[in-house]
Amino acid sequence: GWEVPGMLAAMRTADDLFFDVVSQIRMPRWADGRVALVGDAAYAPSFLTGQGSSLALVGAYMLAGSLAAERDHTAAFAAYERDSRPFVTLNQDLIGTGDALLFPTTARALEERNALLRGLTATPSAVEGRPAHAALALPEFTPTAALSSGRTDV
Repeated sequence: GWEVPGMLAAMRTADDLFFDVVSQIRMPRWADGRVALVGDAAYAPSFLTGQGSSLALVGAYMLAGSLAAERDHTAAFAAYERDSRPFVTLNQDLIGTGDALLFPTTARALEERNALLRGLTATPSAVEGRPAHAALALPEFTPTAALSSGRTDV
């Protein structure tokens, strides 16, 4: 709160003010007909989670594996969502965990954040203290007989 009056005054006179919101949309399903969504199109987690690229890569792997393992795209899409949604949901739920450090709301919190950043001597582990980041063991997929035989009409 201590900076709010100055910020409001600066906003009134700025000619290049940009303002946005942090939001997240959760899709009830990721596939319809012969179209399946992956990555931000299906489950954008918010920039506050730091998981957008990771979820897109995991989702692409899970979708490709499901399509390779199932003859029917409908069954493949259902397997992709069934096997991926719990992991995606855990990571989407991280939306409220990064903002306190990223956007301190008091002078003391700002000082603590800056001291923490100055004290970093190495990049922290991407999964340390973040169980959602490592909550899915990627499965091995076995292609259907039609795919492994080289058929392209499936």
